[in-house]
Amino acid sequence: MTKDIERISGVLRFARYFRTWPQEDILELASLCEWVRFEADTMMIRADEPAEALYLIVNGHVELSYKDGEGKNGVIDLLGDGQLVGECALAPDGHYAVSLKTLEATTAIRIDGLLFSKFLSAHFDRALTMMSVMTERLCQMLRQTEELKCRSAAQRLGIYLLADAVPIDDVHETPLTIEKSALARKLGMTSETFSRALKKLSELGVTQHSNGRIIRISDAEMLADWCGLSDSERKEGQENAFQAVI
Repeated sequence: MTKDIERISGVLRFARYFRTWPQEDILELASLCEWVRFEADTMMIRADEPAEALYLIVNGHVELSYKDGEGKNGVIDLLGDGQLVGECALAPDGHYAVSLKTLEATTAIRIDGLLFSKFLSAHFDRALTMMSVMTERLCQMLRQTEELKCRSAAQRLGIYLLADAVPIDDVHETPLTIEKSALARKLGMTSETFSRALKKLSELGVTQHSNGRIIRISDAEMLADWCGLSDSERKEGQENAFQAVI
C-alpha cells in the first residue's frame, strides 16, 4: 500500500491541479486514491448515476458525451493525460451530468469523491486551488463553444493542428494520437466534413505522412493567419497557447 501511495503521489504532484500543493497534502490525497485501468470502449462514468469518484487520466484518451432530449449522443470533448473528470463527485449526493468512455486502453487515478470533499473542507487553500483550475477549464470549454460557432471546420482543424505542432527543420509536424473519427467529434464535425477540412488545408501546405498519423505544416504563421488567430493568441506565452481557443 505504501508503494502505491508513493507512486500515486509522484503522478499527482505533476498534475496542474495539484502542482502547487505541499508534499504532505499530496501524500494525504494519494491515500484517498487507487490505480485503475480500463480497456478500450469502456464506460467509466454514466450520466445520471450517483457520482462517487473523480478520475485523473494518467495515460490514454476518453470521450466526454451527453444525450439530448431526443436520445442522440453528442460529444462535449476529448480528454487525455493529466485531465481530471467527474467533478460532480464533490457535490453532496451528486450525480454525473455527462458520460465518459475510453477511446483506448486507459490508466487513471481514482479519487474517492466523499473523502476528497472532506479533505478540501479541512484544507481551505487547497479548495481555492481546485476552484481556480476548474474555473479555468470551464472558461476553455466556453471558448471552444464560441469557436465552434465562429470558425469554419477547416479553421478549427487548423488551430488544433497548430496547438500540438513541433518545429522540425523548416516545417512543423503534429502527431495524431487519436483516431480521426474521434478528433472529428471533438471539433464538432462529421468524418466527411473532417476529410473536406483536411483537403482544404492541403491547399495551405498541410500534408499527411506515415499513413496519416503525422501532419506536416509547411508554414505555421501563414496557417495561423488563415485561421484568424490574433497575435495575442499566438504569443501569449502560456502552455498550449493555440489549444486555449479550441
